[in-house]
Amino acid sequence: MQTILDLIANATMQAWIWGPLMGVVFGALFAGVTNSPAVNAPVTVTQTRTTFVTNIVVNQRRSGSGDDGSGAVAILIAAGLGMIFLVWKYAIHIELVHYCLWALLSTLLSFSMTTALVSLIKGQFTSSSWCIYIAAPIVILAVCGRLLMLAKASFDHELTRLASQHTFWDFYAHSLSSYGQSLMIFQVLGVVLIFLVMVLTGVALLHYLALMNQRSYGPLQGFWMFLTGATMFFSGRLWFFVMAAGLGLSYVLIEPSLMPTWATQR
Repeated sequence: MQTILDLIANATMQAWIWGPLMGVVFGALFAGVTNSPAVNAPVTVTQTRTTFVTNIVVNQRRSGSGDDGSGAVAILIAAGLGMIFLVWKYAIHIELVHYCLWALLSTLLSFSMTTALVSLIKGQFTSSSWCIYIAAPIVILAVCGRLLMLAKASFDHELTRLASQHTFWDFYAHSLSSYGQSLMIFQVLGVVLIFLVMVLTGVALLHYLALMNQRSYGPLQGFWMFLTGATMFFSGRLWFFVMAAGLGLSYVLIEPSLMPTWATQR
């Protein structure tokens, strides 16, 4: 029993075995619980969006309050110290951080590919537009993986030893050069951005999966309608540009010869 528990808790197994397995299971469940599209169902993504998405009324209330700007300096100082602390923790636990990110990435990739395969088998790809919207998340996630590899390769593991031997302030202020400070801060920001892109890409895939499954009627029709409404932001093409901009910015932040060098030489 202890051996089984150790295998379940093992970070490598989580990243390369349990994560993809969960993605396959959930992808098969989400994409396989509904029937093929009805005969008179919309064919393209645009037709389906017009039929289902534009008929969903979303009421958003916006409210604002005045602020005299007091406490802004304290907030900036706290944010700066928080960032230094995050850099310190990232340097110490970089292996764990990247294992977790790869576990999430492998789960999302296997979910995406399983969803695409099951949808293809069930005849959901009634036009080329569906292929584009389902394949795009797979491409985006693959780019995220490449950027994670770049971030890991750009990190000097000697920094882990230094971070472990110093407090967060001593590590940042005295153990790192100006270039090292810029490199670490921008890498952490880039990795956080990659994480956000991965999560939002998974949500985008859920949106199009929900939109696709509304073309056939079943007991989960209400669930698909709710999921489509909850992920309304991803109903257009704007999210493609947002994700592409996020990937481009994360590359600029992570690549050592770009933002870290520019910030140091400025």
